[in-house]
Amino acid sequence: MFSVILYGRNDSHGYNLHKRAAISFNALAEVMSDPDDEILFVDYNTPDDHPTFPEAIHDTLTEKAKKILRIFRVRPEHHAHLKSRTHLVALECQSRNIALRRSNPNNRWILYTNTDMLLVPRHLGESLSDILASAPDGFYEIPRFELPEMLWEAAFDRRDPVGNLDKLRQWAVRYHLNQVVHNFMPMKYDALGDFQAALREDMFAIHGFDEEMLLGWHCDSNLAARLALYRGGVQTLIDKVFGYHCDHTRVAAANNKGRKTRMNDQDRYIWDVSSPYLPAQAASWGWPDLEIEEIRLDRDTSYQRFTAGLDAALDPATAPYTSTSLEWHLYEDLTYDIPHTIPFVCDQVLTFPRSTAVMLVAARAEFVARFAAAWPQMGFTGPILVPEECRGLPSGLPGVQTAPFADLLKRTQMFIFEFGVATQRNDERVRDGRKCGKLDVERLKVVEKLFTSAASAEASTRPAGHRLPRRFIGVNVIYNKFWPLFTDYIAANINPFCSQVLAGAPRNDVPMRRKIEHLRARYPR
Repeated sequence: MFSVILYGRNDSHGYNLHKRAAISFNALAEVMSDPDDEILFVDYNTPDDHPTFPEAIHDTLTEKAKKILRIFRVRPEHHAHLKSRTHLVALECQSRNIALRRSNPNNRWILYTNTDMLLVPRHLGESLSDILASAPDGFYEIPRFELPEMLWEAAFDRRDPVGNLDKLRQWAVRYHLNQVVHNFMPMKYDALGDFQAALREDMFAIHGFDEEMLLGWHCDSNLAARLALYRGGVQTLIDKVFGYHCDHTRVAAANNKGRKTRMNDQDRYIWDVSSPYLPAQAASWGWPDLEIEEIRLDRDTSYQRFTAGLDAALDPATAPYTSTSLEWHLYEDLTYDIPHTIPFVCDQVLTFPRSTAVMLVAARAEFVARFAAAWPQMGFTGPILVPEECRGLPSGLPGVQTAPFADLLKRTQMFIFEFGVATQRNDERVRDGRKCGKLDVERLKVVEKLFTSAASAEASTRPAGHRLPRRFIGVNVIYNKFWPLFTDYIAANINPFCSQVLAGAPRNDVPMRRKIEHLRARYPR
């Protein structure tokens, strides 16, 4: 019957976002009763090394919400071409259009709202699906009622939508919550963006939201102005459903700077609108030619992919624990436990696109073999690229491709550099780096050389169309002699020694000493 369209990203927009959103997702699902009903969430510009927002709160969602929720992940790389035109990190018009393009064509209605709304049918036993099924063709709004923060934050249980809706029905009367705030036409009500029900075919006919609105605010008012022209007016469903907003004004949202807030021009996008159509974007709205990842929380979860990869790469431990040390006199020690480290490496890559091509430069053959076993089981379809300069590594592994380093650079979308002792035995606890054999020294020199080359030339060697810096993952680079090297080039957090892994993007302030060393090595006299 209808598709609810929401958008956001995995950040802290506003106050106590995770609870507000979980309450809303679950309450929306509770008032949906048609088999075709769906909640479409566009996760816009969440950093690649984070899960999507709904994945981050999946344990607080009801089974019904997870079943009908479809997540479309828009990557930072997709947003990169718009960064110079907007101060915002999540764009409303693009997000809503992406979902609209991919919505269930069986549904008659599209409902635009936000991730902090609860919709309460006024007649018990009636669902929002029932209400929209009986509504004549048109464009509908309802007023937004505010719910004080203390009520939703302290009294609501995220996973009890039925109880939350019942409380709202009681509180509305007991605490005088229902106040209708009228607005200038065509907006009809204040905060109209929290409930706009439009026919799906109408939204396609007028070419969706206006994707030139890049400064935030008034996207919903522009839609109202255009649909009012297209439909001849704005109707209301106030006699059928009430809408409550989880107020969150204790902390200002990122796009709310008081009097300094940057907004889309009201004259251009509201008062001077003279046509419902957007011919300039008729063929491009919603990015129809872009393959957008779809994620479902009721199947193929990140956790399942992660453990599938580890199960393929690791046997169970045979001892209750292992030991290592970060004492100062072990600064030259380059031994480390690969089975212990593999989970932390996999954790660094799991949320990236499944088509990612990763370059793997390593000294230890065991590391390559175990990572190559985990990679496809985590759902990745992109190749593992191993430079020919890395001698003695296992060959013929599924998904592993070899070629000269220079040829692989412009195919690579992520880097992993492993600084280990090639001849380390599994029962060997400590190997002083100053006493490494010839093979160990040779392989470490190759890893170091390729690392400095890749990090120094990262911006000039990106794949075609790749605008953002690529991720570098360093293995066995914490509190040993390769720590300064890695962190001179890569902006990485200071991670616990136990993980053995650092990750980040190339620094913009690589010390001049490192640059000079690299240039001298590359262009000897």
